[in-house]
Amino acid sequence: MLEAYLPQPADLVKLAATWGVGVVLAFAGSGLVGRRVAVEYRLLAGWGALCLLLTVWGVLLPASLRYPAVAFVIAAAASQLTARGRLQLADWRSLGRMLLLTLPLWVIMMPIRPSQPDTFLNLLPNAVYLVDHGILPTAASPPSFSLLPAAPYNVQFLTFLGALVDPGYPAAGFSFVNVLLELAAGLAIGRWLAGPALSADAPLSWALTALGFLAATLLNPGFVPRFNFSAYGETALMVTALFAASLLVTAQGELVAGRRPAQLLPLGLILAAMVNAKQSGAGLVAALLGAALVAGWAERATPRPALLRALAIAGLPAVLLFGLWRYYVAGAGVAELTELPPGAWNWGILPETAASAARVIGEKGVYFGCVAIALASLPVLLRRHGWSATTRLLVLYAAAFVFYNLYLTAAYVVHFSPLMTEEAHSFFRYNTHLALVLVLALAAVLREGVGDAGIARRYRRPAGVAVIAIALLTPIAFFYRLRFDLVMPQPLVWQLANEVKPYVKDGDRLALLLPGDNGSVNAMLAGVLRDVPPRRRLDLLYRPSADPAALAEAARLGYPLALISCTQGDAAVLLEDGPQGWHQRAIWHYPAAARRHHWQSILAWPPLCRER
Repeated sequence: MLEAYLPQPADLVKLAATWGVGVVLAFAGSGLVGRRVAVEYRLLAGWGALCLLLTVWGVLLPASLRYPAVAFVIAAAASQLTARGRLQLADWRSLGRMLLLTLPLWVIMMPIRPSQPDTFLNLLPNAVYLVDHGILPTAASPPSFSLLPAAPYNVQFLTFLGALVDPGYPAAGFSFVNVLLELAAGLAIGRWLAGPALSADAPLSWALTALGFLAATLLNPGFVPRFNFSAYGETALMVTALFAASLLVTAQGELVAGRRPAQLLPLGLILAAMVNAKQSGAGLVAALLGAALVAGWAERATPRPALLRALAIAGLPAVLLFGLWRYYVAGAGVAELTELPPGAWNWGILPETAASAARVIGEKGVYFGCVAIALASLPVLLRRHGWSATTRLLVLYAAAFVFYNLYLTAAYVVHFSPLMTEEAHSFFRYNTHLALVLVLALAAVLREGVGDAGIARRYRRPAGVAVIAIALLTPIAFFYRLRFDLVMPQPLVWQLANEVKPYVKDGDRLALLLPGDNGSVNAMLAGVLRDVPPRRRLDLLYRPSADPAALAEAARLGYPLALISCTQGDAAVLLEDGPQGWHQRAIWHYPAAARRHHWQSILAWPPLCRER
């Protein structure tokens, strides 16, 4: 068990691949947009460019996606030969300071393993499919083991880039790239705190870098490691929303000053990265652009025709990418989340949905309390200071909060099952897509209130030292929460999969007989067997029982191996079918110490020999 906590040599390769992905994206973004924005914005713009390239290629051309991915890397590196696109010393200093200050976080996260059911149901299988076949899945291509093969791929494209170095990268790569994106957000927040006096091509101080990191993670009321540092797309939406909001506010200020917005290209690329990060990305793009329209319209000094033109230009890449993806989904013949028939829409359940959402708001009082503080700050600051970058950001956030929740309501009506709609499924998690915009707004309010106060100037240096120390120590203090993959009963599934792998080879047919399972243990066990190195490409049969009828069915269907996850004596057994019937090949007893740990409900317990 100890090796699960300690980095191994293979983890160093994945870490280097992740940093390489970040550098390539920064190179590409710099080559495309120049140095008009800070390096972290260019990194996100580079991701948007990668998404556009690979989506266009994958949808319209039958050739492997490795060709454009390699060409992207070469072109990004070549951009450093030009004066316009070359990263400067200040850029390297900003990136380097963030990496050095977060080394404890990276060390803790290096051995991270895939976690959370959706990871194994569709996110990781989709990423592995790209690595195995180099194409987007269709009904005519090799079969996908994903529940949703046509789900958006913008985050998977990042792990695909890392897989050019290490084919096994996607298993841990989702967590690594999400850490990378979160730290880029930290740089953006730190730069906002520095104020307009810090130019886009100047490095952040050590203290502001540390404070930005803390603001993006520890001080972010929407930050949940098991979502933000797992394969989920929440971090992608949260981070792109932050960068887009910042650029939209800047563009509004430029319009008011009578200038043409200078950052529409990076803004458009970031929105393109957002729109296909997950299916709700389109709703978030629409909410942010609608909020920018409201904010610009509300400020009378904003030239409205120019505002409309700027928003149309900024949204164009996202609209084109989204339209191209819908074209792909329409012809691919593989599954994604789809709308319910109009007759089955959940209009009648909306009162229950509202009640469930209200309960969530009460349970997540810290997060929604911060929302209330941001909204309450708006009229105060508008009356006191009028229109400024801070009040523009607050107006944009308030409008985006309203618009996005309207979108979520529509999604509950037309997409979700009645039970999920009634429960307001994942209401808090979806609201956290705007969490970093909220953090940025609150940081701007705080800067407006105390940034120039005498006490702030007096204690700036000792406060900076304290912030740096906290940034270095926080990952160690929250080690348990960061290693959410080690929470029981997940390690038992890892142990079981690793015990089985020596007994099977590619092409084998194995029945997974998991008594009492609700599908969660099957999803993880199958995912670890198929998609985590050393991988076994197996034909799996799943049954949530292990009675004689299930064994007889496995034999009849031609599955000569059967894994029963729980038998008498708290053990799992691997059986083989032979002329004399089923006989035992191996047996593994679950460690008694596992029962003394806290078990989460992330997986069903009965298949692992524990009742609730």
